[in-house]
Amino acid sequence: MHAAQSTTYDFAFIGLGASNSLILISLIKKGLLKNKRVIIFEAENKSENDKTFCFWAEPNETIVTALESIISRRFTAIKINAGKPQAIQQQPYHHIRSLDLYKHTLNIITQENIPVFRQGIKQVTNTNQSYNVETIDASYIAHYVFDSRAPKADKMGANDIYLNQSFYGLYVKCEQAVFDENTFEMMNFNVDQNKFTQFVYVIPISATEALVELTRFGTELIDKAYATKVLHGFIQTNFGNYHIQGDEVGCIPMTTFRFPTSEQKGVLHTGARGNLIKPSTGYAFKKMFAFAEQVSQQIATNNLTHFNTIALPNKHRFRFYDNLLLLILLYWPAKGKLIFSRLFGQQSVNTIFTFLDEKTNLLQELLIFAFLPKKPFLKALYLYLKENNWLRYIGAFLVVVAYVTISFVSPSWAAYFSYAVLVVGLAWIGIPHGALDHLLSKKPNNSLPLFIGKYLLIIALYFAFWKLFPVMGLLVFILFSSFHFGESEWVQTDKHINNLHSYLKAFLMGLSILLFIIFTHAAESFSVIANYTNLPLIKHAFLGNAIAALSFGYLLYACILSKNASFTGLLFLLLIGVKVPLILAFALYFIFQHSANAWQHLKLRLNMDTRHLYKQSSLYTLGAFFIFVLILFNANEIKDMSALWANFFIFIACISFPHFFMMHMFYKR
Repeated sequence: MHAAQSTTYDFAFIGLGASNSLILISLIKKGLLKNKRVIIFEAENKSENDKTFCFWAEPNETIVTALESIISRRFTAIKINAGKPQAIQQQPYHHIRSLDLYKHTLNIITQENIPVFRQGIKQVTNTNQSYNVETIDASYIAHYVFDSRAPKADKMGANDIYLNQSFYGLYVKCEQAVFDENTFEMMNFNVDQNKFTQFVYVIPISATEALVELTRFGTELIDKAYATKVLHGFIQTNFGNYHIQGDEVGCIPMTTFRFPTSEQKGVLHTGARGNLIKPSTGYAFKKMFAFAEQVSQQIATNNLTHFNTIALPNKHRFRFYDNLLLLILLYWPAKGKLIFSRLFGQQSVNTIFTFLDEKTNLLQELLIFAFLPKKPFLKALYLYLKENNWLRYIGAFLVVVAYVTISFVSPSWAAYFSYAVLVVGLAWIGIPHGALDHLLSKKPNNSLPLFIGKYLLIIALYFAFWKLFPVMGLLVFILFSSFHFGESEWVQTDKHINNLHSYLKAFLMGLSILLFIIFTHAAESFSVIANYTNLPLIKHAFLGNAIAALSFGYLLYACILSKNASFTGLLFLLLIGVKVPLILAFALYFIFQHSANAWQHLKLRLNMDTRHLYKQSSLYTLGAFFIFVLILFNANEIKDMSALWANFFIFIACISFPHFFMMHMFYKR
């Protein structure tokens, strides 16, 4: 590699695709690159039209006026499923050839004397306050970099969806004048679905010429030979004899995964890398144009402090809609034909265009969904809530509602209900998640009987320690539980516990959870603790409330910093637990948050499904309940309910002590 170039550039563009081209055009037209040193890297010398860019827009929108010279076709009517044409004069459908955009951009940058280097990029690295853009042959220094390299979804979460919108099209010339030059066909589902969602897309070029394309939404890419066969049958049936003049092939990602922003403050991700493709449709050109305008606006105002985080406004409810549709296309792909046909059949096309542009209001969106098939969306909603952990929080909320409702009828029935929730929750996931510890031991010479013997010995020794030194036993329980609970919460947010600072944060997180539960149920908590020790306890209401408030404040602070939904769910569980008794408040956290999170961690990292985890834990769960009975009804100690619950917490402490060590080693690995 040659030595680094002596020139330091103000802006470097990696790739000259649609997104970077639109940014360049916007910056140049606004005069923002005057007296700036700019360099462009584009390995391909594009000489053929390899794709088309389409968008709908009102005639006076900026995107239309700015790109008027390269808009090759403008359609004022649309057909869906070979139906009657519908007028779209309010938002005509515009067509731009990729080659025309590329040539237009080259002409503009040539006039500005901006060099284009036909080199691929190896990497971009920091160098002081600039960035080193390395090619195979040399390296170049730039203050700011626009990076449009193809992204890799190699850090997808377990619940992220990744589908392909793959397509293969033929440019054809028919023997007869069969195309209406003002009407395009957006989706024609009257083709073989092949267990996917497939449709034909027709863009007329003249009365006898058109691009006829087969598109597939699915996990598998469309096969060229298969697509050619389907297209031949479709064209022959609908348009008669034809001649092939060219073809078009491509694939657009349809994913719920959000590609991360660059960790380098002067590097901005663009195009697909910058999340500018709408997941449910694959349309991107209009978003890329809006993004280019936003970038040029921030450069014009010299607002570049957070250059790497420049992004279009994120409308969460539309991401939610996209997620539901992608779930349907992933699990029930045959439903795609019905959904899209119903969508365009029940609403005006202009309304649908506005919806796909994410500019409708909530009432309009409710009306759109009211006419769509309910069952697939309800199934997708269930999966979405389950996969994003909201189903368990809904379940916890319903438990609290049920408890409050029953307590109005009979407080004693409500108490029995809370006991039932605890027992069922312990049997469902509370005990089983700890009964998998035998799978976590990695010592090659550690036989199962020996492991079980050591495990039971630790439980017995800690129980004896508790009985001999109850105050110390209680303090040890609080200390290791605080770290154990906090570690599980941080791991849920993909954080690593690997240094003193992270250990402290995990401990404070768990301690805050315990203190909040204890001091929002102070009377019950002190009654239970009194069975362990006669130490003076905090009984002043103001001080207790202050400790609870500080604990919640720390948790809220951690939630805001992490921006993680798991912490939001944690706060929700703690808040709804305030209005129920101590034992139910503890059950809400221990079962619906801690145990559920740990179960997910074990399921993922042991690479086992739920059925296999239950099979592996069943015998040890029964053993834990046997220990539960021995400790809970320890000789002559059950004087009242507080004593009963005191023994319950001793049981939890004893079986949790060896589990804490096993899970900590598991998380470290």
